[in-house]
Amino acid sequence: MNKNLVQKPLLVKSSKLNYYLRKIDKNRYYSNFGPLYLESKKKIEKYLNLKKNKIIFTSSGHDSLLSCCYLIRKLFPKKKYILVPSYSFNSNPLSILQAGFEPIFLDISRSNLCLDDKQIIEAFKKYKKDIAAVMFVSPFGYPISLDYLNDVQKRFKTKVIYDAADTFLNLDKKKLDNSKLLITCSFHPTKTLPGNESGMIIASKKNEDYFKSIVNFGFKNQKVKEVINMGFNAKFSEYDAAILMANFDYINKLKLQIKKNLEYIVQTFAALEGYGKYISFQPLFSQTWISLKLLIVANNKFNFKKLAKKIELNHKIKIYKAWSPEPMHKHSFFKKFKKSSLTNTNYIANRIFFIPFNIDYKKKEINRILQLLKNFSEK
Repeated sequence: MNKNLVQKPLLVKSSKLNYYLRKIDKNRYYSNFGPLYLESKKKIEKYLNLKKNKIIFTSSGHDSLLSCCYLIRKLFPKKKYILVPSYSFNSNPLSILQAGFEPIFLDISRSNLCLDDKQIIEAFKKYKKDIAAVMFVSPFGYPISLDYLNDVQKRFKTKVIYDAADTFLNLDKKKLDNSKLLITCSFHPTKTLPGNESGMIIASKKNEDYFKSIVNFGFKNQKVKEVINMGFNAKFSEYDAAILMANFDYINKLKLQIKKNLEYIVQTFAALEGYGKYISFQPLFSQTWISLKLLIVANNKFNFKKLAKKIELNHKIKIYKAWSPEPMHKHSFFKKFKKSSLTNTNYIANRIFFIPFNIDYKKKEINRILQLLKNFSEK
């Protein structure tokens, strides 16, 4: 264990991975849409209870988002904007821009850190004719209601892209197949189901071939190498599939271990809440869905750089600003784009930080995190 409790990705051990690597050697197929890709697709579609909707794997979560934005561009070639929370990751507005749209940054709700419904209503009042889609971003594994997202799509007669990001283990499998959304997930090594920087799209069966074309340079299909779409290289290789499947084989163990650690932290820290003058869990995180991040809220604005340096020096623990050092609308590259009032975004961004923890943390390491929280609470 590193002296700093930095979240170091934990992928499956080579002894477990070798089972799938031997399959690749036997098949002598290394690139895209091969036997292991198809095996992975079948296993995960079964796990998610998908029949009407299908899975398309990509080389990253960002490529999944970009592919969805390309589909929106095809559906609405004359529209200009996609609504997106400023409290998100760079990938969200960048995928919008790369597909030829402009982002409109909207505020979030303090209660769930997701797009505020009132803000969506106001945006459609102003820009209805020019809005192509709404992009929701799941914060740190928190599952946004699929019923609500489908309602937004129906209510505003628009398309919804749900960046589920690290929400794979928390997706509502009972309702997923009836969803008419465009859903993306990431299997970055820091996620709860880690892979090799790969991603996934869940979409209707009718869009499956389109997405397969997009991620493979716009070719019609594997046999007919004719370009029929604006595409790019986002292929999911057999090696990506091997790493993902080797971890997927232990999915139940992963879920149990993460949940056990998270419950221990939340329950132990709960005894301190009410006594702490300075910090508390973000209300969302009083629940124990599966996540590798603890969101902590300071009651007042704080100097994050100074605090982070002090914590690392005194406690050997690293803390991070959520998403990035600043919300998207404050990055110089994004400042020129439209935005709503972002009161909640600015409030949260100035008061929240997160502590990552590892899947394989032992209790003594978790107790070091708890001691840090206790010191804050007794300050």
